[in-house]
Amino acid sequence: MEGQKEKSPWLAAILTLLVPGLGQAYAGRYDRGLVILAVTVFYSFFILQTFTLMEAHLLAEGETLFTWAKENFVRLGVSGLRMFSCVLLAMILYVWVIVDAYRSVAESRRGD
Repeated sequence: MEGQKEKSPWLAAILTLLVPGLGQAYAGRYDRGLVILAVTVFYSFFILQTFTLMEAHLLAEGETLFTWAKENFVRLGVSGLRMFSCVLLAMILYVWVIVDAYRSVAESRRGD
């Protein structure tokens, strides 16, 4: 197919950088793109809830999460571990999704 050969892996990566799953859809993998977008939305709400719970239960009046964490990072305990693991996992998954979008287009170009 001529249209498949013209698709750019770099454009797929950039599209996914902007909206997770969009690069997979650009590559023709609509089901994968939709799943990635749904997981991203769900996971974003999970991380937002983690930050909200930490602010509601741990912070004094007028204190921000980041100033408190800078002064009391060791005392974060389970909530801090949850926050750190959520953010770390989100970064790893974000990089994986971008690489997957690039590879999806590159593999479809080789397959034709």
